[in-house]
Amino acid sequence: MHEFLVSECGVKPRYIIRRMHLTVYHARRTMAGVIPSSEPANLILPVNETRFMVMAPGGENPKPELEPARRTVGIRVNRRSTALPVILDYRTKLLRYETQQVLGKRAPSSSKTNAFGARHFQPHMAMLRAGSDINRDLKLIGRPFRQALGELMFDRFVVDVARRLIDSDRTKSPGQD
Repeated sequence: MHEFLVSECGVKPRYIIRRMHLTVYHARRTMAGVIPSSEPANLILPVNETRFMVMAPGGENPKPELEPARRTVGIRVNRRSTALPVILDYRTKLLRYETQQVLGKRAPSSSKTNAFGARHFQPHMAMLRAGSDINRDLKLIGRPFRQALGELMFDRFVVDVARRLIDSDRTKSPGQD
């Protein structure tokens, strides 16, 4: 994929995201019981079941204010993808941690909706950093991408837990409790 983006799309290597991964769940709040983990996986995603998008709300459709060259760009998995049942199995492993304490007044996530972030769930993979100078018409890269690459294979299911510092932690001096 890296080679395709460089040679066929003219993307400079520094704009290609490393450690590409398919995102199946994202929470903006700490969820009790979720721990970093990694396990073998077997997910084969036919590339013809993906579409390029700007990684922003509404980025599935071209919009004048969402210029791909200045935004993160990636692919989303189509709703009718043959890989979707496997993706949803991985997502379900995380949905069970959505407690009422975490959700507050939000409705819980489902196979089609998110409690946090974008309302509608779309498995996606960020590929290019902002500043890549990619063409505004993502179809010009999407068609050859789908022709050149037959499948994407994912061999690990990884849960990353990144905790943001809360404001009081940011103001403390080193060594202060």
